[in-house]
Amino acid sequence: MKKDTLFILIKVSGVFGALYMFLVGIKGMSSAIKHMGADVADTIFTTTSDPFVALFIGVFSTVLFQSSSTTTSLIVGMVSSGSLGLTGAIPMIMGANIGTTVTNTIVSIGHINRGNEFKRAFAASTVHDFFNILAVLILFPLEMMFHGIQRSSEWIASLLFGKIHNVDVLQAKSPIKAAVKSGAQFVEQFSLDNDILYLILSVLVTFIMLYALVKLLRSLVLEKIEVFFDQYIFKTVMRSIGFGLVLTIMVQSSSITTSLVVPLAGAGVLTLRQIFPFTLGANIGTTVTALLAALTGTVSALIAAIGHLLFNIFGIIFIYGIPFLREIPLKLADMISEYSTQNKWIPILYLLIFFVAIPLTIIIVGG
Repeated sequence: MKKDTLFILIKVSGVFGALYMFLVGIKGMSSAIKHMGADVADTIFTTTSDPFVALFIGVFSTVLFQSSSTTTSLIVGMVSSGSLGLTGAIPMIMGANIGTTVTNTIVSIGHINRGNEFKRAFAASTVHDFFNILAVLILFPLEMMFHGIQRSSEWIASLLFGKIHNVDVLQAKSPIKAAVKSGAQFVEQFSLDNDILYLILSVLVTFIMLYALVKLLRSLVLEKIEVFFDQYIFKTVMRSIGFGLVLTIMVQSSSITTSLVVPLAGAGVLTLRQIFPFTLGANIGTTVTALLAALTGTVSALIAAIGHLLFNIFGIIFIYGIPFLREIPLKLADMISEYSTQNKWIPILYLLIFFVAIPLTIIIVGG
């Protein structure tokens, strides 16, 4: 009995260790891609005032930065300096919500040769994509016609700004983020200052840890783990949203938060319907970084940051609050994951077309 308990403790420790290195790998991937694409992203940020093109600048910049928090913080900074107007900033922020989902989709491809495991993992990653795309399809035209998000943000900022304009805001440092960053910097030492090698090393770490996580989770009797998640974390929709929100604030990245649930879905620990509201909470949690960055800036910067928050809240109300709309991301995620198990090129083409080719083409043509 003691031997069994010892083995369980070793496996649980292994899960936490693999989880940490998994996060290190994702952070390394994000950093390497960010280094390679930062100059490009900085250049295209100011190429247009067309709201439709600005939307896709937000998508493509976030794919390059691998973080919507980074993109929106930069947007807020540019609005604060006066180099970007609100009519361009709000669509860019909407695009950032789509671009941030690319990381967990890349992570799901680590399961690509494992049949049903890949189907579950890919569905879990793309449900976030389809929700954010649907939110943009609904809210972007409404915003262009009525400017509801901008006007609501202006009203809230006018109430808040007088109270906080002369207050120094202390931005809390996440210990989890600091630990993961240190791990990524350790891996970077072996890249010989080569971003491509750093990316390759980070991908290897991510996929090896992904494999280890799934194996360890399966060996720990899935039924017991499922009961824990069902009873304590994902029991209700509001609890799932709250957990996604808090965890994203802690790690300060919705890309990392949503990537965490992909191996759990692949292992069969979580269902697609449990993961869906969790990703919505992550969408709200990721707005906190930009809000903190905006508090010591101008009124316009605060309006842009609040606009990001309101966009995510309105998206949840409109889509998750209406049953037939709520089903659309779930059905689309199921459908594309089914096709992807039959043809392994589909997820690769999906990534390249929707996250790179379409945004880049629209930016070049529109710019």
